[in-house]
Amino acid sequence: MAPRVLGTFASELSEAAKRRLERLGVEVRLGHSVDRIDADGVVIGGDRIASKVVIWTAGVAPSPAGKWLNVDTDRAGRVRIQNDLTVPGHPDIYVLGDTASLERDGKPLPGVAQVAIGYYPGHRIAQGLLGKSSSKSFRYFDKGNMAVIGAGFAILQAGRVRLSGLGAWLAWTGIHIQFLSTTSLRLSVLLQWIWSFVTGQTGVRIIVDHVPIFKPSKSVEAPIISERMK
Repeated sequence: MAPRVLGTFASELSEAAKRRLERLGVEVRLGHSVDRIDADGVVIGGDRIASKVVIWTAGVAPSPAGKWLNVDTDRAGRVRIQNDLTVPGHPDIYVLGDTASLERDGKPLPGVAQVAIGYYPGHRIAQGLLGKSSSKSFRYFDKGNMAVIGAGFAILQAGRVRLSGLGAWLAWTGIHIQFLSTTSLRLSVLLQWIWSFVTGQTGVRIIVDHVPIFKPSKSVEAPIISERMK
């Protein structure tokens, strides 16, 4: 329905993403809503696209925490919170991530992982356990946004820095691996990505063995799933 792809990015990056999708064989239709989906396909802007498979992506819904707490929520059902990430009237309840709605400078903070990282409430809780108080409000620092459109292509926007193509994809890869939890996981993911990039193949899950999980009157076995490269 939107007038352009990835509308939160600068217009030139949005256009680069659209061109990339088209090179991958995607027919991009903008500015139209879905009129109808049926057994024969989908109708968009009065035009029928015949298909037996329709994939619908319509965002996410927040958890029903607002209903549990019986507190004020926004139109999407996210809990309206204060600058210290607590629920009004409940100083011991913190809400963050997709469940929270916090405005800054008159605009809601974006629903990205950077906003949801729990360092701030974790610090406040630790300070409270030590008998200390903190009056410092939460302040979101925008580190930039990235989006990947297929192997070897991404767009990156951080302040005045705007990149698209392989360079942005390499930056995304490095940042993603950096934030993985363990060295072994970083190495494993890096090797899998190198394999996928060079060969065009991906890792698959296959059944390699069976072990019994319990022994009723008849033997019942459960599969063990493991990662293996094609």
